[in-house]
Amino acid sequence: AAIANALGWSSDMVELLRLAAPMHDVGKIGVPDQILLKTGTLTPEEFTIMQRHTLIGANILERSDIPLMHMAHDVALCHHERWDGTGYPHKQAGDAIPESARIVAIADVYDALLTDRVYRPAFSEPEAFTMMVASKGHFDPRIFTCMCDIHDDLRAIRRRVV
Repeated sequence: AAIANALGWSSDMVELLRLAAPMHDVGKIGVPDQILLKTGTLTPEEFTIMQRHTLIGANILERSDIPLMHMAHDVALCHHERWDGTGYPHKQAGDAIPESARIVAIADVYDALLTDRVYRPAFSEPEAFTMMVASKGHFDPRIFTCMCDIHDDLRAIRRRVV
């Protein structure tokens, strides 16, 4: 929500994103635990199954006329799409990806790098930031620049909630 706020979104839309963003991985409910909890590298077949969480989540969230659920649907479906078109599930690129999903994509990577995973320990803040800069072509450049501009604020928010 901090990124959306910094981008000038209305307070109502920032609040929708704050509520929708945590639903981005709801589709993982349909991914077998042996894949979700695997400590090693996923095989190509396992990765294909993991990628389906975006479609499963979108399917769960699509049957509503509530604006929050519309945004949650877009975020669940598109948070692994990449600005350069190399993401999944539909290889969307640029502005074809909903802005809400472009914001969550950056926040999700930031959080994932700073969090212990079953397959690796958390990276340090400098390591994570360096990795994101190296992969910045995956992100909307305007939103990534905004994230960099408010990086100290994001760090402070993360310290409060972790």
